[in-house]
Amino acid sequence: MSVTAFAGVTKDRDRGITSRGGLYEFRTEEDARVYLHDIDFRRLTYEPGRPPTLELEFVYDQRWTPPELSETPVVVFRFEDVRLVEWHEDQEGHDRVAADPDAPPGQVGQFDWDGADMFTLDTFTLRLVFHAPRAAVTVRAK
Repeated sequence: MSVTAFAGVTKDRDRGITSRGGLYEFRTEEDARVYLHDIDFRRLTYEPGRPPTLELEFVYDQRWTPPELSETPVVVFRFEDVRLVEWHEDQEGHDRVAADPDAPPGQVGQFDWDGADMFTLDTFTLRLVFHAPRAAVTVRAK
């Protein structure tokens, strides 16, 4: 069983990515706090190349951006050698977003890591399960 190698994340065991905390809350290499409860999922890009890659983009609302990320409120996860297990669009979630302007289409319910190489992302409208042996986290400006 392979264990995902993470780049761009603190090596501090108490503040990095762990199987118990998942990717929901951690610190970057530069010690910036990433807390997915305060961030919106905005984009998914899957490229079935060699290797297959998956990029997930999250953006902080200005009101909730940590001070250390004020200039770089976009958090990008790039996974390599991805094997998709499940990709489920929630039609009820999409219907609610279409009918209610206050519905949170990018709200993250969970982003878990099993401690090996499997990830589970649940948002208001999407459930994604995949395997990836390599992941990199970067932050950038809008």
